[in-house]
Amino acid sequence: MRFTSSNPAGFGLHWILIPVIAVAMTLWPTISSGLDKLQTDPGDTLLNLYILEHAYQHFSQLHFFNPKEFWSPEFFWPIKNTLAWSDHLLGPSLIYGLFRSLLDPFQSYLGWVSATLWLNYISIRLATKRISPQTLPIWTSIAALVTSFSPTIIQQLGHPQLLSLFLIGPILWHCHRLINQDPLDFSISDWMLLATLLLTNGFFNIYIFVYSCYGALICTIIHLIRRTRLVNFGMKAGKQVALRTSLLTACIALNLTIYIPYLQTLKTFGKRPFDEIINNLPKPGSWMYGSNHWLLPPLWSPETVNPDWVYGAEQELFPGWSLCILLAATILTAFGSRRYQECSLGSLKMWLVSLTAMVLLNLSIHNLSAWTIISNLLPGANSLRASSRVAMIIVLFAAPAIALAAKQWRLRSQQVWTPIAAMFALIGSFAGIWAIGQPAFSLTRWKEETRAISNALGKSNCSVFWYEWSDQAPYEAQVMAMHAQLQTRIPTANGYSGQFPKDNWPFAISSGEFAFSWITSSNPGQYHQLKTLSNPNRWCILSINHGGKANIRKYDPLKVNNEAISTITNPKEAIFENGKISISAKNGQLYFSHRGNKQPNKWLLMTRDRAGIPSQRGNYKISSASEYKSGTKPIILIVDQNRLEGVEYEWIIDAQTGVFLGQSMRTLSKK
Repeated sequence: MRFTSSNPAGFGLHWILIPVIAVAMTLWPTISSGLDKLQTDPGDTLLNLYILEHAYQHFSQLHFFNPKEFWSPEFFWPIKNTLAWSDHLLGPSLIYGLFRSLLDPFQSYLGWVSATLWLNYISIRLATKRISPQTLPIWTSIAALVTSFSPTIIQQLGHPQLLSLFLIGPILWHCHRLINQDPLDFSISDWMLLATLLLTNGFFNIYIFVYSCYGALICTIIHLIRRTRLVNFGMKAGKQVALRTSLLTACIALNLTIYIPYLQTLKTFGKRPFDEIINNLPKPGSWMYGSNHWLLPPLWSPETVNPDWVYGAEQELFPGWSLCILLAATILTAFGSRRYQECSLGSLKMWLVSLTAMVLLNLSIHNLSAWTIISNLLPGANSLRASSRVAMIIVLFAAPAIALAAKQWRLRSQQVWTPIAAMFALIGSFAGIWAIGQPAFSLTRWKEETRAISNALGKSNCSVFWYEWSDQAPYEAQVMAMHAQLQTRIPTANGYSGQFPKDNWPFAISSGEFAFSWITSSNPGQYHQLKTLSNPNRWCILSINHGGKANIRKYDPLKVNNEAISTITNPKEAIFENGKISISAKNGQLYFSHRGNKQPNKWLLMTRDRAGIPSQRGNYKISSASEYKSGTKPIILIVDQNRLEGVEYEWIIDAQTGVFLGQSMRTLSKK
């Protein structure tokens, strides 16, 4: 039996089995653990889940006609419209909602990611099948597999809002028509449909919208050049003009409605610095740079790369060796097969030209890039910080070229070997997308901590709360507080998103007193619209002790100012000195003195949880200290390193009282 997509066995192989295996490989740490672990980290992963669940709760309660509640969820309290500081996830929430009507939030999140990855494959395979219908089905599947599950794209599991790429397939088909078919056959109706598809991406993600426009722009330029040669710029009306006009109008209206809050955000925070955007564009070396989590790792990794070759945010763009090999074979086919030249060499070459242009026009070499010109033609491009994400669309635009070249990949004289060769190619393709040792975190433990917070809040009369963490990364604690808010409906002053409240909002400072005093003293209303402030007597500070029990205390506005300060004079056991800050020990406790102290001979005791911080902390040693101001408050930053375990903590100490306000954690290379 031939496994073509026209028979049941072929349908099951190409449309179900191959993508299901790829999804299982991609999400194996989560699936194999029975959702005990979740990929990749408790930051952006669970931020996306928060937004999805917020959207589900909002729309399932039929709040369609109250958009203010949707755009102002109860985090970063009391600031309004904070959802527009991140991706809205309106499109993805439709898929999530289908699962959520039957499953819990975490199962629904896994269902959403799985379905999204599967739809990406289906979309690309449908497009390549239509672009190159004579290609063997197995090669069409391989082209879809190595692009839709490329490491460049699967790397974005840590930013799952970027994974909804299933509208790229129809866009590829229309781009194929732009660069290959008779230019006069592309009608006004076709232009409207392409514009509708591009705008629909705005319902899913602004990055996908901008960068799919980039791919379409390159193909449009090629199309216009071809039209110029014909000296004919006339256009036919085409079919279904009225219907497509209505669809385009509805899409424009929908996007205008959605992005009004984003325009306000842009007005508040301003555009991203263009130097930052250029710095974050792909570098030539970035295409061979990635993590070592792949079965077939890239040439360079964060441990081996020269920083002069690869720099900027999110530069792990390695597309996978299977895709690289297939692209090399595609180029050889285009320029080395006479038999192919008689067939459809023109279509393949046009796709290779488009792909080359897409790669070259966004490269940044010593911060010089054609993107300075191209980005001005793309709506919203100058507001996207992580410009390296354009690589996802470039990878997907490689699928048609591979499918067209694969028309020639048949062993005509030895038909028996053709399916065997294709099957080995399929196995090799799976090897190229297989990630091993993927990062994941304990979802079970995270649920337990969040449940402890929610249960304690449920028994309180708090009108708003701040979660005061201890041994957690700040982003993890902030997102945990947001989920507790969603479960209890009690607003939280914690928060995490693409932007943060202006004027030194205390992201990394754990102290609840400090956070609430920031709300009352920093006047956030000068930058942001605010909700009505509740009675401070019902503001609560919540923490979890080492036994996992949640403790709640009421906010006392006078506590920070009345904190008892313990001082001594000239301790003799020196720990650290840099000319500005001195740290010493006495009676097994840490003291510090700094230049900004009004009494330089007085040393302040560092306290945490109302107790002195021990000077002996195993293998931890203080390696640096610095001072800065958070608003009007002087802060001391102290780095405490443990080289043996490869970790360091940055303490945040109140320079006036010595009180420990919070900390952040970083990993180090072990020595």
